[in-house]
Amino acid sequence: MQRRKLSDQIAEQIEGMIADGTLSPGERLPAERQLAERLGISRPSLREAIQKLASKGLLNTRQGGGSFVADNLSSGFSDPLLALLKDQPDAEFDTLDVRKELEGVAAFNAASRATEADRERLWARYNLMAEVHRSHASSFEKLQVDGDFHMAVIESAHNLVLAHFMRAVRDVLENTINSYLDQFYAEPKFVAQICGQHKSIVTAIMDRDAVQARDNARHHLDFAYQAFHEFRDQARLSRNSKLYTSIYHSDN
Repeated sequence: MQRRKLSDQIAEQIEGMIADGTLSPGERLPAERQLAERLGISRPSLREAIQKLASKGLLNTRQGGGSFVADNLSSGFSDPLLALLKDQPDAEFDTLDVRKELEGVAAFNAASRATEADRERLWARYNLMAEVHRSHASSFEKLQVDGDFHMAVIESAHNLVLAHFMRAVRDVLENTINSYLDQFYAEPKFVAQICGQHKSIVTAIMDRDAVQARDNARHHLDFAYQAFHEFRDQARLSRNSKLYTSIYHSDN
């Protein structure tokens, strides 16, 4: 049997780390010399492995800037879906339906599979999210740290299909709820509620209580689902009121 090239073995190992979320989209790999030393291989073999992954679209290399995990790994799925859902009524609610079930599964698995590094990252993401939500940051910034927290839960489940699918769902959701963001994060009492719900998810995962973690994640998404319905209805009433005023109370 022909012995596999070392560069192929290294490429496969790095690809596995990308697939299971150990290496995140946009993350920079260590410097070439440092990475070669850590892997115990020559720099030419490492370069060959990186070139193989770049040709697959998994890594982006920048002259003098290093190698990065491609940050558009889910675009092959999400781009056509975004186009399909763009003008569809209730698209965001269909997305939330799917997200609720998948995040329930993710939280359940994270409770039993999360490593110590995962658990530290979960608390860090939660604390950052809570801090940003209490600040005067923009709604978009608040959405980003919220999404990063949820991705930390998903990555802690160590299911590569779930991780990549949920990255695509996140892209779709963020593109369909932009018109509600200011309302979503404007009410301090509401933000405190969702922060409390996020904390309950982390706490259940830390307690290794899989059933409670799943139930808490689903409860949170049910709450968000209802909130988005109310925000959409309010936005619709506001638009109709402005239209009525322009028709019947125009200065002209």
